[in-house]
Amino acid sequence: MTKVNPLLCLFSLCAYLFLSVGCADTNSSGKNKAQKVDDGQKVSIMTYNVENLFDTKPDADREDYTYLPKALKDNSPEIQAVCNAMTNEFYKSECLNLDWNQSVLDAKMANIAEAILQIDGRGADIVILSEVENILVLRELNERFLKKAGYQTVELVEGEDERGIDIGILSRFPQTERSRINLIEFTPNTAKPDWKRPGSRGIMEVNLRLPSNETLTVFGVHFPSQSNPRQERIDAVNTLNKLMAAKGPGALVIAGGDFNIITTEDKESGLFSSLLAEKWGAVSHLVGCKSCGGTHYYKGAWDFLDALLFSRALVDNGPADYVLRPESLRLPKSGKQQLRPDGTPNRFDVTTGKGASDHMPLYGEIILRK
Repeated sequence: MTKVNPLLCLFSLCAYLFLSVGCADTNSSGKNKAQKVDDGQKVSIMTYNVENLFDTKPDADREDYTYLPKALKDNSPEIQAVCNAMTNEFYKSECLNLDWNQSVLDAKMANIAEAILQIDGRGADIVILSEVENILVLRELNERFLKKAGYQTVELVEGEDERGIDIGILSRFPQTERSRINLIEFTPNTAKPDWKRPGSRGIMEVNLRLPSNETLTVFGVHFPSQSNPRQERIDAVNTLNKLMAAKGPGALVIAGGDFNIITTEDKESGLFSSLLAEKWGAVSHLVGCKSCGGTHYYKGAWDFLDALLFSRALVDNGPADYVLRPESLRLPKSGKQQLRPDGTPNRFDVTTGKGASDHMPLYGEIILRK
């Protein structure tokens, strides 16, 4: 009979346990990260406000004058007249003098792509982008800088925003039907006889076929800013809730983007914590991302302007093949151009070509149920 070395057995058992459990994965702060899930078992989602991703050409009926090459501005009395009519001196100077040329755009897109591709080296399966001018610049970003991602769905439907910033959606999954923009149902201000419906970016809708053959509805949003009345954001929230409810109680629905709801406003009105949380199964920063701080930093305060929402079918026990993994919710930060030394978002600088956006990307996963 062959003798067995007990020390060798002990070593083998330890090696087996080590390989089965795996090394503790730590981040820069030394805290344990959530255990990774195999790519085939998850669908990954990112939402990212890319801050003024404009092309270099003028769009009809859009106030994109600031984001044009200076050579074009200098030779256009029409553009100069529009810029000079601005009452804010900073915006006037920027409109007249900012040189948004192709080399500047290339640097901006390269830095944005770096932030997107930090997820597994090829980006999330679904990416919701806020502040994209048009489908042409979205396609350019995808074709020239995101080839590694293999996005086959590249969608943007023009909204009503006067500046021309819209919501783009990229995905490796195919569409099940044509994408569309849903207009926000604003409440008329009866106190103003001359009230007109506000121009709105609307709510972008794309329906995707998941590997499980289920349909996932993705809503991309960029709600009215804090310079607009709160009622407009309440109307936007109510419109989104109505669109989600129309899909049915068992529908797989995700909404993401820039909700423009700050912490103090949520405490006062409950836009996130009540109006959205009571209708949806989960709001990203209410169920996860507890150490994130926020996605946007302004005047010394962090806020979760950006969020991901998940319908109840993706959270509750039910027939859906996928379920939200709350511990996956995080702010990806490994893009070299993303952060300032103090850890706040690094806005893109036209003169240096450095920086990406004044927002942080937000990431999450839904995984196959066991």
